Amino acid sequence: MLSFSTVVRSAAKSVDSDHSDIEASVVKEAIIVEPEKKPRKRGRKPANGREEPLNHVEAERQRREKLNQRFYSLRAVVPNVSKMDKASLLGDAISYINELKTKLQQAETDKEEVQKQLDRMSKEGGGSRRAKERKSNLDSASSVEMEIDVKIIGWDVMIRVQCGKKNHPGARFMEALKELDLEVNHASLSMVNDLMIQQATVKMGSQFFNHDQLKAALMLKVGEDS
Repeated sequence: MLSFSTVVRSAAKSVDSDHSDIEASVVKEAIIVEPEKKPRKRGRKPANGREEPLNHVEAERQRREKLNQRFYSLRAVVPNVSKMDKASLLGDAISYINELKTKLQQAETDKEEVQKQLDRMSKEGGGSRRAKERKSNLDSASSVEMEIDVKIIGWDVMIRVQCGKKNHPGARFMEALKELDLEVNHASLSMVNDLMIQQATVKMGSQFFNHDQLKAALMLKVGEDS
């Protein structure tokens, strides 16, 4: 006959055995179950902060878009496009560039020719102009006639003499003023090519001259040996 304590111990052992079996089963299942896999990232972010294309297909798509944009830009500047395909566009662009090079070379040639003509005309014009100036100076020197202007205000006189520079007219003018007893207050002399202009402000001395008398006396003395 079994005692009560024996029955209790047997029941406890049975419960412990069942519990151990359950734990072993759970542990086994836990070992068999694989951990959940996290989805792989298709791209990575490099150190420079820009995201790389997600894959080769995306990279190829972006490359084609860039090429298409460049072809659109090229088509916009090429004036004559025979066909719309890319190969024809490249051929038309090459032809247009060669045409521009030819026009540029022609423009440079025309520019050099025009510059040569301008230089030649400048030399010829300068030579003829200098020859004309020399001839004009010679003609003016031989054809300049003496002009004397006299203005009398009381005993003061303003005299202007215009003549050629031949035979020292400046010295003869000063000598004439001295002989006519005219005191010089101011005098000036200037040259324009072969033309001499003398001006003087004088005061009459012992003799008073009227306009005609003084002009005739100066004409006689300054114009001697002219």
